[in-house]
Amino acid sequence: METKKLLTPIYELELSNDVSLKIHVKKAKTGILSIILFFALSIFFIPIIFFIYLATIGEGIPLGFIITCIVGFLSSGYLLKLYLWNKYGTEVIIIQKKCLILYYDYKLFRDNYQKIHFESIQVYFEDNGILMNASQRVSDPKENANINNVICFNLDGKDVKSEGEIPLEEIIKISNYLRQTN
Repeated sequence: METKKLLTPIYELELSNDVSLKIHVKKAKTGILSIILFFALSIFFIPIIFFIYLATIGEGIPLGFIITCIVGFLSSGYLLKLYLWNKYGTEVIIIQKKCLILYYDYKLFRDNYQKIHFESIQVYFEDNGILMNASQRVSDPKENANINNVICFNLDGKDVKSEGEIPLEEIIKISNYLRQTN
């Protein structure tokens, strides 16, 4: 006998004047996050310590060391961004009148901010790599109630897909709400 384990994503959906959808990423294990944070902080502070040491002995600062520090700081920034995404990451989609706002919230900053104006909007979900229209009824709603899918918005021919997944029933709710309000 085969058992399917469905993961329920953590999301917040608010249907009022606007559609507000927040899809939280699955949190990584604490041990992995600790390792990422340790390397991010180490790569950031070790060059600073060596820079202070080289400055105090009076030998001068080699150009290769400065280049290494710059690469280290960039790598440290990337690891910090990776840590924040896996700890606090949220994908935010807000649909207002004729405007879709999409960004990734890392708690300390926002990234990939997009504001897209549109005349028409259609909602799809991805099923095995194929986009299916969410306004059309699913063959067996009980069978598909707990299945998570990527939501896709077609804005005047331009597709915008979410990174995270939400239950199919929520995608259908969003589609029905947008059809009623537009």
